[in-house]
Amino acid sequence: MPGSANHVSLVEAQENYTKHGSSERRNRGQTRRPLEDEPRDEQWRRIDIKCDNVEEPQRGQKYADSYPYEDTTVLYYWRRTYWRRVVG
Repeated sequence: MPGSANHVSLVEAQENYTKHGSSERRNRGQTRRPLEDEPRDEQWRRIDIKCDNVEEPQRGQKYADSYPYEDTTVLYYWRRTYWRRVVG
């Protein structure tokens, strides 16, 4: 959402990282590659808004306060344990 803490959407950030090496083009050249002990989750994939059940941002809604989970890995859209998974 424009004006939020994140200046770009997750979709745009992933696209920017692929193209420019940073989530925002203005940060090109100011990032580093992951270290060996920072592996990517083997199941990770880019988000696909056609099939991933993603929240629509609402002004004034503090989403971080609405997640009732102690295990934040349920927020990973690519995992079977994703809290907004639509089974069908």
